[in-house]
Amino acid sequence: MRNIICIIICLICLSCGIIDFSPSESIKVNPSKYNQIIGENEDIYIKYGFSPDHVSAQSAFELQDADGRVGGSFKWKDNTMVFVPLEHLEPARRYLLKYAGEVSDKSGKVHKYNIYTPFFYMIKQADKPDITRMNPADGSTIQAFDKIVFSFSEPMSLPSFLRGLTVAPDTEYSDEWNGDHTQLILTPRSGWKEHQVYSFSFAGSITSAEGIPIAEPKTFYLYSSTGAALPSVISIDTALNDGLSYPLLLSGLEGVKSKDAIRITFSVPMDADATEDAFSITPDILGHTCWLDDSTLVFVPETEWQGETSYSVSVGTSARSRKGLCLSDQFEISFTPDVTPLKLLYIEGKAADGFPISVFNPHQEVDIDVGDALLPENTYIFGFVFNHTFTTSEEKEHIYSGIKLKGIFPPSLSSPKVMSLFWSGDSKIQVTYTGFEPEGRIYSLDVNGLEKITLRTR
Repeated sequence: MRNIICIIICLICLSCGIIDFSPSESIKVNPSKYNQIIGENEDIYIKYGFSPDHVSAQSAFELQDADGRVGGSFKWKDNTMVFVPLEHLEPARRYLLKYAGEVSDKSGKVHKYNIYTPFFYMIKQADKPDITRMNPADGSTIQAFDKIVFSFSEPMSLPSFLRGLTVAPDTEYSDEWNGDHTQLILTPRSGWKEHQVYSFSFAGSITSAEGIPIAEPKTFYLYSSTGAALPSVISIDTALNDGLSYPLLLSGLEGVKSKDAIRITFSVPMDADATEDAFSITPDILGHTCWLDDSTLVFVPETEWQGETSYSVSVGTSARSRKGLCLSDQFEISFTPDVTPLKLLYIEGKAADGFPISVFNPHQEVDIDVGDALLPENTYIFGFVFNHTFTTSEEKEHIYSGIKLKGIFPPSLSSPKVMSLFWSGDSKIQVTYTGFEPEGRIYSLDVNGLEKITLRTR
């Protein structure tokens, strides 16, 4: 009983700031934090910033539980002293590490310590106290004088709730516990205000009756109203990704093109962070979200949708309105983009040289007549025709930059230069080259990695 009273007095002194639990800068202690949880294979140790006298260092150490002093021995590694208990520590039991007294270093200097650290040994996440039920459920609508009931997996510490429970907006209420302190009932003194969202936040400092912290901090939301509607998704559309902050909105999710954005419209203004966290697309595609207004979320892809791939757009029930109400049902829809892979249909050139070419064989050379290499009019025009239309300058630049013509044989052969280019419509580009050499020179023509063709001059 005397040992128990000693532990209680130490804990009271801790809360009042009478005893300094902070370790000196000259040592490092594990455990070092109030109510720390140490694992099964974690050492209890004192690490010194100097070379201590082992006898005085060990004399200052004591480990206690509710039954008294815990026996053990010490092992040293350099300037670190590890406590080895004679028997295994009990899981989920609360212990007190006491390090108090004078410790001499090998130079004769005396260091004084007064450290008391309560801690727990090996508590699994599943063994921590948790809120098992809330009635009414999170996100529900309540009436003016409804009672709010929270149920817990373990008997709870009433004093910790005075510091750790926050109701916002601030409201006067009475709290009532059942006999074993596993159920808390909150009753408003003047009623919950109409059309008001209330949050109930449980901080990580809340503990069980044994002092074990709750599994994780949690916040719950309730809406006070005689009949409030929960938020929902009312439409999903495509939106042209034209590079502007506000895409051009289209209609329907059918026929999504390669660069289209996705617009989701909710019935009420939404909490942006919570809604974005609840939003997902599978399989993953690189992109970012933005809001056109407080009820319209847009996903803008930064790469192209892949054809013949089924995508799923989902918004989970953790999405909530600005008033704190959660989405009524999980929303999910699937679509397959209407994307035809880019293809080079044919290459135009001089008909006498075997053009146009629509069957591409890199192993079959195409002869072209480039005339006399010494003449300034030594030019050749190629026309590249694709199965897609390119309407923006960025798209056309991308296509042009992907056309590569270079000399192959002999090794010293230089590559032709572009003399001019222009687009004939939105699916055909004509490129004029100069610098071809006649008489059996070999060139390689690579068109955007789609097709390759080998050219031989004559």
